[in-house]
Amino acid sequence: MSDRFYILAVDGGGLRGAFSAHLLKRMEESWSIAWRERFGMFAGTSTGSIIAAGLATGLTASQVSNFYAAHGDSIFKPRLRSRLDLLKILTSRYSSSRLRSLLEEEFGTTTLGEVSVPLILPSVDIGNGCVHVFKSKYSDGFVRDPDVRISDAVLASCSAPTYFDPHLVAGKYQLVDGGLWANNPSLVAVIDAKYRMGIPLDDIRVLSIGTGKSKTFYDRNTSWWRDRFIRSWQGWGFVTRWERSKLLDLILNLQADTAHNMLCLLLGENPLSPQRVCRLTFESDTPLPMDSTRKLNDWITKADHCFTHHAAKVADFLAMSGDNQ
Repeated sequence: MSDRFYILAVDGGGLRGAFSAHLLKRMEESWSIAWRERFGMFAGTSTGSIIAAGLATGLTASQVSNFYAAHGDSIFKPRLRSRLDLLKILTSRYSSSRLRSLLEEEFGTTTLGEVSVPLILPSVDIGNGCVHVFKSKYSDGFVRDPDVRISDAVLASCSAPTYFDPHLVAGKYQLVDGGLWANNPSLVAVIDAKYRMGIPLDDIRVLSIGTGKSKTFYDRNTSWWRDRFIRSWQGWGFVTRWERSKLLDLILNLQADTAHNMLCLLLGENPLSPQRVCRLTFESDTPLPMDSTRKLNDWITKADHCFTHHAAKVADFLAMSGDNQ
């Protein structure tokens, strides 16, 4: 037990982060987890960055869960111009101003350099066409971002294309959602723990929290008029219903699955039954919108169901004791 190095990694997924936060809240309530004592590293992408940064800076899982319940409606309130633009293709769906103000309220002026535990928040630099990984200063080699505010790093990681505008950080980095390359940040975290912190792979344990996976995306035939007039796939146009948000969801799901599989193989484990990675998420036969506030209670119910069925496994994985139900 003493040699285990625990990493908490939380996927992106918009408002479905309520699932992840509530699941962690249930763990906290059941085992009185002190997050910064139990976990040696936190990693979160997009909505997961809110959760990871919150726990890494001393918030409780209950406080983070309440963030979604209290502010989901205001964060995902469609901007007027997105309703008026032709086919909603000329602007981002939501303004990031409300999310920005809420993050500033939660994190204040705290910077990455002031975070006392290893924290990783992936984003993408669209100006330079490369990844941009925010990290707390757990290595002397990290000199770019120690003065960046947590609120700015989280907002950048949350700026999902088509949902929110890119976020400008330090006056020069035009950043968007890290989910485009690391929606499941567990692999990124493990590699950094090994090569930056010198943690042996055999000692690493990863609690990887997903935000749900839809098994339904593009039906070949969706309506009578399509059968009649578009008898085969005809590209990504509006008429063929490529649906930009659905395409982004598909990309994020594929990335999350790939990261999990590659991480397990790196650790020498079977991705279907790993012992050093505890992956918790859920599957759905219907689409899982990232921005539906009406689904908030559904995500919480899913988290309760997940905890009920996996509490014993998680308790054993985290070497917890006490009431596991």
